[in-house]
Amino acid sequence: MKNFNYVIKDGSGRYSNLDKEYSKFLETTLKDVQDDAILYRWETYNLIMSELLELGKINLFNEIKYRFTDGEDPNKVMLEILERVPNLSGFLWLIRKRIVEYIDEDFENQFY
Repeated sequence: MKNFNYVIKDGSGRYSNLDKEYSKFLETTLKDVQDDAILYRWETYNLIMSELLELGKINLFNEIKYRFTDGEDPNKVMLEILERVPNLSGFLWLIRKRIVEYIDEDFENQFY
């Protein structure tokens, strides 16, 4: 986690209150995580958010931050957001499949 910046701003300039809250949320969520699989998931979420910014989907980008800081399941949030993006890029289409795999994996882990 030391080499990876999970906080992405939606533009240049000062950090907004949302950016600050999201940063605090990530710090507390990932502070003591030793499991590389969990860190890999957050890198995946970060890649999706970066791609949404490149596509100019700033409102969706900020919605993700709000929903994460409100405690919603990151996988479900990402899947719902990606389903609302018309004409997914090839990258987002592939990443969407990965999010579905995360959801399936979490479901299976409930029983084992």
